[in-house]
Amino acid sequence: MIQHFFLNLLLAVVWCLLQNQLTLQQFVIGYLIGAGIMLFFIRVFHEELYFHKVLIGARLLAFFLKELLLANLAVVKQVLAVRPNPRSGIIAYPLELRSDILITLLANMITLTPGTLSVEVSPDRRFLFIHVLNIADLEEEKRKIKNGFERYLQLLAQ
Repeated sequence: MIQHFFLNLLLAVVWCLLQNQLTLQQFVIGYLIGAGIMLFFIRVFHEELYFHKVLIGARLLAFFLKELLLANLAVVKQVLAVRPNPRSGIIAYPLELRSDILITLLANMITLTPGTLSVEVSPDRRFLFIHVLNIADLEEEKRKIKNGFERYLQLLAQ
């Protein structure tokens, strides 16, 4: 699986070298052309899982950017309020992820989202403690994380 990713990156770099331009635009074009070449020769690679994971990764990125935008708007609304009344607190989020890498990714995505901060992972890795700037509904906050970030990370781990 990972070798397919590096092969696709190599094909993208080769494309940039053939174009004599090492730009992000040429790299993305090369990556897409490399993916197309790999799809064409799928019988050689015997692996459709790679392309499925790339699509899940793209969906995770789109979801993260959407959440980032919504969180920024919520924080700006809170900051510009005439009478700010944040109900901040720390929640204990129950983890279903067991991999250290996936837990770290989840904690980092939560921390990068304005208004939230990952504080600590419990020693038994069953809970992630998260500081939230404005908790309107505790269960809704947990549900947003479970149905969003954690769901995509579990799909990547399969």
